[in-house]
Amino acid sequence: MLRPALLALGLLALPTAAAAAGFPCSKAATPTEKAICADPALSALDGRLATTYRAALERLSGASPEEGAAGAAVKADQRAWLRERDSCGADAACLRRAYDGRTAILSFRTDPATPPSPIGRYVGRFDHEGFIGIAAIALRNGTVAVSVSGAEPSAGRWVCDFSGIGRLDDKGRLTVGTPDAEGGGLILVAEEGGGVVIPDLEPNRAASGYWCGHNGSFIWTYRRAS
Repeated sequence: MLRPALLALGLLALPTAAAAAGFPCSKAATPTEKAICADPALSALDGRLATTYRAALERLSGASPEEGAAGAAVKADQRAWLRERDSCGADAACLRRAYDGRTAILSFRTDPATPPSPIGRYVGRFDHEGFIGIAAIALRNGTVAVSVSGAEPSAGRWVCDFSGIGRLDDKGRLTVGTPDAEGGGLILVAEEGGGVVIPDLEPNRAASGYWCGHNGSFIWTYRRAS
């Protein structure tokens, strides 16, 4: 029998599902691991989380000024969550809540058990006419792991690919990376209707030129997709 309790942790080090799935429940050591191995429903939740985690890392794997910053932040966040999950011990109800909340977050949603916060307006998947989109995951330290990627829709003449860590500024905007004239980051603005805009500002023009190439642009209005 596989050891689903360690699947999510194994994925932090091993990127493929086959390698990460090779932990027998006979080696489960903690009360939490044993409880998950003994409960088919909890085992299924653990397996679903592992799949969701892997997909989230892939979505956030875009290029960034600080190489791999978004993915590294999500991995660290996952390790912190695993420690918190283990505080449930063998309490099945506690574990179910933990898995449901974490799966929501790694699915680019907010945890339904957590009170809304200003940064939650930037969490989710956002799309502009099917050819470029934003994906953002809330992190435990109040920041957001963000990816913005897409391509020119008719012939792929340009490709945009950027990821980084976003923080709220004093105007309520999300600054991802270090927005500057060198293309080091982006500025995002949440809309009242639930969407997000990357406005026509100098740092966003610079980032478009650097991360999208000739004629490519991040500067669009994005509708919430999830």
